[in-house]
Formats: sequence, C-alpha cells, structure tokens
Amino acid sequence: MKQAPIISRRLIAAALLVGLFSVPALGATDEAEVEVEIPTTLQPYNVRVFVAIDDNVEFQLNFRKRILAELRDRCDGYWGRMCTVSVEEFPRLFPATATTLDRLAITHESPEVANCDKAFFLTLQADGGGYLVAGKCWDATTRETSDVISSQVFRRSDIADRLFGLLSDLFEPIVEIADFDEKQVTLQIRAGELLPPDPSQAPLKAGRLLTPFYRFITREGDVRKIQEIPWTYLVVTDVDRATANCSIVSGLRVPLTTRRRRLIEVLAQGVRPKFDSTRLKFVSQQFTDHPMFGVTVSIVPEKSETTAAESTEESTGEEQSQVEKPEPVTMMTDRAGTVTISGDGTNLPIMLAVHSGKSALARVPLVPGLEAEAEIQLPDDSVRLNVEGQLAVLEAGVIDAVAKRAVLMARARSAIKANDWKSVDEFLERMDKISGPSRMQTELTIIRERGVSAAMARKDVSAKRRIERLCSKTSELIETYLSLDKINQFREETAELRKALGAK
Repeated sequence: MKQAPIISRRLIAAALLVGLFSVPALGATDEAEVEVEIPTTLQPYNVRVFVAIDDNVEFQLNFRKRILAELRDRCDGYWGRMCTVSVEEFPRLFPATATTLDRLAITHESPEVANCDKAFFLTLQADGGGYLVAGKCWDATTRETSDVISSQVFRRSDIADRLFGLLSDLFEPIVEIADFDEKQVTLQIRAGELLPPDPSQAPLKAGRLLTPFYRFITREGDVRKIQEIPWTYLVVTDVDRATANCSIVSGLRVPLTTRRRRLIEVLAQGVRPKFDSTRLKFVSQQFTDHPMFGVTVSIVPEKSETTAAESTEESTGEEQSQVEKPEPVTMMTDRAGTVTISGDGTNLPIMLAVHSGKSALARVPLVPGLEAEAEIQLPDDSVRLNVEGQLAVLEAGVIDAVAKRAVLMARARSAIKANDWKSVDEFLERMDKISGPSRMQTELTIIRERGVSAAMARKDVSAKRRIERLCSKTSELIETYLSLDKINQFREETAELRKALGAK
C-alpha cells in the first residue's frame, strides 16, 4: 500500500485539529449567547400607542396621518431610548369617544397588547368649538388598566402635544426592589440607564409614590398570580440614574419578605392620587357585611426630620418641653361605618389610628385620593365592648358600696357620740349587708369567663387579652376600695368604746 504524500498527510492532520478545536469553541459561543441577559436598567419599554380618531368631516386622511406622525415624533423626542414606540390608528374603537374608551375591555390576551410592556389607547373627538382627547393605559407587568383621563384642546396645532401629555400622565414606571430593611428600600429602575432627552420625563423623581407587589412566575415564564401588598407605600427620597432609595410606610409589621425565590419577583409601580378624597369603610373581620359604626379615626401628625432638627437647635431645656405638638384630627364613623379623608395636596401617606373606646384596633397609612373608596377590616370588638359594659356596671356597684359604707360609718360615729348604741348596732348590721369584695370578685369571675369563652369561640386572641387586662384592673379596684380591713378596724374601735363606757 502506497503512503500518501507528506503534504497531504499534513493537510489532513491540520483539518482534524481545526475540527476538534472549532466545535467546542462554537458551542461555547452559543452557550454564552444564551446566558447573556440584558439588565433591567438597560431594558427599554416596548410601547404601543393606539389612536382612535372620531369619524368627523374635519378629520380627513391627511390630518389623521399627520397627527400620528407628530405624536410619534414627540414620543421619540421626549422619551428617546427609554421607550421603543409604535403609533397606529385604532379603527376598532367606534365611536371614538371617551365614553366608548372607558368601556373598552383590555386583557393580557387582547391582540393589541401582545409583546409589549405598555399599551396606550387614545381618542380624539370634536367637542363644540374645540377638541376632546382621552386616554388610558394597560400595563403588562401588573396586568391592570388605568382609569380614563381626558383633556380639552382648542387649537388643532396643540392636539399632538396634548395627546403626548396624556401619555406622559399615564406612564407609570416599573421598578425592581433590589434590597431593603425596616426603614429604607433600594430600587433598580426599568430603563433607568437610558435617560430620556427631556429630564421632565425621567421615570422617577424624589417625592414620587410607589406601591409594591409580588409577581409569581411559572417555570415556563408565565405570570401565575399578582399579589398586591396592602397598606404599604414607598416614597422616593433620592435617585441616581437607575438606582433609587425610598422610605417605606406600612401598616404591616413585615411588609416585604426577606426570603427571595427564583419564581417570585418583588416589584413596585408608580401611582398618583386621582381623586380629591377617599371614602373609608370600616367593617368587621368576622362579618364583612357588618359596618363598624362609632369607631374613632384619628389622623396622627408626624413631625418631619427638618422640623425636629430646627426645634432641637433653636430650643433647649424648658423651651423644648413647651413646644406644642400638633393635635391629631379626630373623626367618628357614621352608621354605615364610613369616614371621608380629604387630601392635603402633598400626595404623601398619612397615618390613621383607629380606636374603639380606649382600645386600639388598627394603625394604617393612607394616601387620600389614591382610591375613591377603600375598605378596612377591623377585629370585631363587640365581645370586648360587652364585657366593658358589664364591668362598668360592676364598678358602679363598687363605688355605690363604698359610698354607702362611708355614710353608715359616719352615722354610726354620730350615734356613738350620742350614746345611742341601739342605732350603732343597726348601722353595723346594715354595713354587713352591703356587698363585700368576695361577692364582687365572684361576679367579676363570671364576667371574665363568659367574655374569654366568647372571644375564644371566635378565635380572637387579641380580644381575650384585652378582656383579661380589663378584668385585672377591675379586680385591683375591688380589693383596694372594698377591703374589709377598714370595717374590721371600725368594729374593733366600736367594741373598745362600748366596753370603756360600760354600754350594753
């Protein structure tokens, strides 16, 4: 068998070597491409804008095309790389009015919102001597649709600007909660590194309000559930490009979980108050159709750090003690269990303290105007109130017994001075018939056991503790004021006087 030429053998060996080293290299490149993931801070929003223009002779084809083109230019000019925007007409919405837009139902399965982060739906209609523009937004992260907002326009040249103004007002940033502790939360802002050309369109600014929520993801990447975190707000304190720090205000002891799971996203979305006030309704936790009327609701004033620092620097000692603290604004729920909380223009959370009598039921933050109506479930305090009423009757009996004893002892002393020992014996006998501590403690035990049993039947541990605390205070009151020591001492003194005077 002839040997192959030397040059041919060398070519074959080189080819084999190239083959051996090229396959892993290609595999490594493919693997690297798969593993590369664009950070949230560099991900632009994929935005789709649908404009429904009313069927009016004033809105001809050229005018429609010009409005869409001008709106697209404004999106690119104001948002820049922060958003990838497509603008198209939306003939499906007919008639193109704000009322029809309000009735338009959008879900995550709607074809208009496929493969986008935010979808805006706008309408333009002739309105008397001017125009009316309206809009609402659907967000893919929260899978929620905003309320419809509208605005009047009087010049045709201002229509595109006003339409973009609606987009800007409806745009709410999505942020990822990167780190947190009891007082501060650190956020990673979506598209935060892609700063818009117009600084006014920055996704977050100091003072901005956000609400956190959880997104539960399946292994296939689909959204399984979105869970809001109730009575919890984030207030932006400072922003540095894609990173923001927030203070946290919550009515929950542990609003954010410390456990991180791969299939759970901890996010937050910007929110803005839309109403002048919020009507709060308080209902029972056990019976949600039972309104809690007669409950006291107080707006607790919170002193700002600046004010506290100024008062510390300017006043010391006695002057500080004389600084008046602002009084809380107090109101009471009506028969429907409602109160109305008006906004103060700051758009920041206020703290509400809810009491039933002297018992604290809840302490929750609220942003007035964020919702038109909201419901707060309170522990049913009827068991404690019933016990408190019975204890009030029992304590009134204690006061009455103490007063009667004092009167009889005074009359007995007067009879001793008059040497009327028959009346003294009568007064002592009447004192013995007055309820003593033993009988009062027996009645208190019955009230305690019935109240505790009723609370445990409802599995209301808090009510049980309150009942036991109230009963303990009443028990101390009985032992202090109905003690038989004074009666026994008075009897001993009376017996010694009778013996000394030789009276029978």
